Amino acid sequence: MKPRAPVWRIEVMTTAAAQPALARAIEDDCDALMAFEVTPGGPWRLEGLTMDEPDPAAIHAQLARAADDIGLPAPAAKIERLPEIDWVAENQRSFPPLRVGRFFVYGSHYKGAKPPGAAAIELDAGIAFGSGEHATTRGCLLAIERLSGRRRIGRALDLGCGSGILAIALARRSAARVLAADIDRDAVHMTRENARRNQVAGRVTVRWSDGIARLPRRRGYDLILANILARPLRRLARDLSRAAARGGYVVLSGLLADQEVGVRTAYRARGLAFIGRIALAGWHTLIFRRRP
Repeated sequence: MKPRAPVWRIEVMTTAAAQPALARAIEDDCDALMAFEVTPGGPWRLEGLTMDEPDPAAIHAQLARAADDIGLPAPAAKIERLPEIDWVAENQRSFPPLRVGRFFVYGSHYKGAKPPGAAAIELDAGIAFGSGEHATTRGCLLAIERLSGRRRIGRALDLGCGSGILAIALARRSAARVLAADIDRDAVHMTRENARRNQVAGRVTVRWSDGIARLPRRRGYDLILANILARPLRRLARDLSRAAARGGYVVLSGLLADQEVGVRTAYRARGLAFIGRIALAGWHTLIFRRRP
């Protein structure tokens, strides 16, 4: 059996007002970054996961600088290597069925009834990001539902596919042929497995890729989905804008509310029209269109 890659967690307790600045301070050190309100109106927990061992001194220094910039004392950060557990089993225990618009997302352990007329997706995310619970994934699912009725989607790209949930959802709601790509080889394997399980493997091609440079762009994509983080989204503005077909859509997620302006500006500067946002729990999903 292939040994599981080690995973480290960075955890910071903070306030609703401070968490966006602290998130920006460590987002480049994380493969996945989440923020949760612990209790209504109470503290927030910022949690980052990384497969590269973090430098505690550097993390604490980055957080201290970010806190000082907004007039707050340096927050405490808990950095730990997570135990080597069976992530699929752990995911099953904590992953209840989820309804997002017309999508019904459930784990392989779920044996109950599926809502009539729902686009059902059976998913075991494992360590790959994307069980549908996080606001960024839900925002993208709602965007897929909104856009799939506006234009025939022939070719689509899911960049940073994680578990493959978005690629599978798009294949379920349209006739698109989807290219799903991720820099994490475990995510590539998980997406292939989930596409097969959902009987869309014939229309979902999965590739390992660092960015978009190695991916085919001959005719352009009718829909591009990129649910990653704000800084890499800004860096990819030129490539993703060029990869979109004329009249095609670009959906971006993984950014906090106060990061929207920077991301939106980067893509509008590349000629994309901003046509809307989906805001959920402090996270924004942005929708752009390339002019016909």
